[in-house]
Amino acid sequence: MTAQELPEKKQRTGFRGPSPDVGKPYQWKKGQSGNPGGRPKSKTLSAAYRNKLEESVPNDPEGRTWAELIAVAQVRDAVRGNVQAAREIADRTEGRPRQAIEFEDKTISQAFERMTSEELEAYARDGTLPAWFPRNEPNS
Repeated sequence: MTAQELPEKKQRTGFRGPSPDVGKPYQWKKGQSGNPGGRPKSKTLSAAYRNKLEESVPNDPEGRTWAELIAVAQVRDAVRGNVQAAREIADRTEGRPRQAIEFEDKTISQAFERMTSEELEAYARDGTLPAWFPRNEPNS
């Protein structure tokens, strides 16, 4: 039964929705993101630490901040022989030293040295090793 065949007092039931043109000017354009900035980064704890470290210490005769007091204490500990304090200072001022990786079997390290920059990029991107790369076969 079509709408034309319905008795005159009977109406079509169900929500048919508004015209397809309603809201057209407000729809996202093709290729346009609905959230271009992405979800806002939330760093509430880090921000709270930064704010607190920037505050002046109450009743400090020199008017230093909490960060300055921590730095003084860290340097004092390092001078007294605290190796961890000295390492922390060095890491923050000079940057962390690179960690060396040593191989017992030089085959793998030599194979990595032989790889071209394209092969290294492919390995870094998706873990793909070249066909010639030696594989570690399990001993049977």
